Amino acid sequence: MATETPLEGDVDRRRRRAVVEKLLLRDLALRHRLGILGVGLLGLVPLLAQPRELNQFTSVLYLMMFAISWDVVSGYTGQLSFGHAFFFALGGYGTSVTVNQHLLPLAGDLGLTLGPVGTVLVILGGIVGGTLVAALGGVLIGVPALRLDGPYLSLVTLIAPLLLYQSLIIFSESLPVLAPGGLGGTSGLLNAPPSFVGIGELNTAVTVDQQWVGAVARYYISFLALLIVLAVTYGVTRSAAGSVFTAIREDEDAVRSVGMNPAKFKIFAFVLSAAIGGFAAAVWMHAGPNAAPNTENLFGSGRINLSINVIVVAIIGGMGTIVGSIVGALFFAFADAVVGGLVPNLKPLPTFLLGMLALVFLPRGVVPELTRFGRRLLAWRRGEVDRLLERDRSPSTLKRTAEKYREEIEEIVGGESR
Repeated sequence: MATETPLEGDVDRRRRRAVVEKLLLRDLALRHRLGILGVGLLGLVPLLAQPRELNQFTSVLYLMMFAISWDVVSGYTGQLSFGHAFFFALGGYGTSVTVNQHLLPLAGDLGLTLGPVGTVLVILGGIVGGTLVAALGGVLIGVPALRLDGPYLSLVTLIAPLLLYQSLIIFSESLPVLAPGGLGGTSGLLNAPPSFVGIGELNTAVTVDQQWVGAVARYYISFLALLIVLAVTYGVTRSAAGSVFTAIREDEDAVRSVGMNPAKFKIFAFVLSAAIGGFAAAVWMHAGPNAAPNTENLFGSGRINLSINVIVVAIIGGMGTIVGSIVGALFFAFADAVVGGLVPNLKPLPTFLLGMLALVFLPRGVVPELTRFGRRLLAWRRGEVDRLLERDRSPSTLKRTAEKYREEIEEIVGGESR
């Protein structure tokens, strides 16, 4: 009787078992356990903060999600994007237009009176619409990624939000079929979309009478969105696709040599990254404090400030680490609050200061450096320091990506001089 080989049997059952084994807490690395503990502590923030402080911290949750979306494509695949606000704006404007110019007018035409449940369903429909619009933007950027690389791709991502900004001006009055009420130009859409929770407002699903209750509700809605983003990105990066993302960053030719097509994984990375960023911006329009569909919120002052902040956050925390985006956002928000409170005129200083400090003293980022320190401490206790030091000599993700770009730029310059 022939014995069953590991490749035989119930394939679906073995796949399910493999997924469960990866998700078991007892099989997680120490850094992942600490990450789960940190996320749990984030859920306790409303117990310690005042309403104003809680609103500020709620904004930090969205910065975390934006940084995670950037890290998916740039930290894992090494394709640097300098204009991720393009996807944030698509998600924010997408949900606002979907709700205010399509779903609510449709409900009015049908003679429907929306109660709290109906308003929530309309909001959820808008979030789905904004996420899909952003994902479509990911396709528009991802397809050129098949033929462009290095500085050329970065240039495309830098130009994309500027083109979108001009499109908002051109179609400020009306965009046939898609946005019959227009996009509002540089001032943004005058009518904000309905929110999940509000204080004495008509344009909300649930009305509360206390500022504290509204702040807590908005925080936990935003926190739930962060958990969804973490679950999706964690599942993808720990899957086979995540391994291919990392391999593309290290050596795309090697991925191609084993019969895999890097092109489809690049497109998938851009679409996933865009969808996450668009989803975060869409939820922000309905649950974020002081959220409004305008260029100041979704592009940042200077049209690219938000894109730059997201990059700095990911670098501080550690590129190629999902938890690093959360840690980096906390460092960034703390420095911004301290410097902004002491010297308001030097508001941009935290961005440049933290970025420079991270590049000089923590090139791997806070999370990778702390992880390496922990490993060295454990290795010292086990007497395995030499072997660990040999592994730590490998370059950081940021350094590898920068070296890759340097080689590509030299090749371009060299090619033009020949």
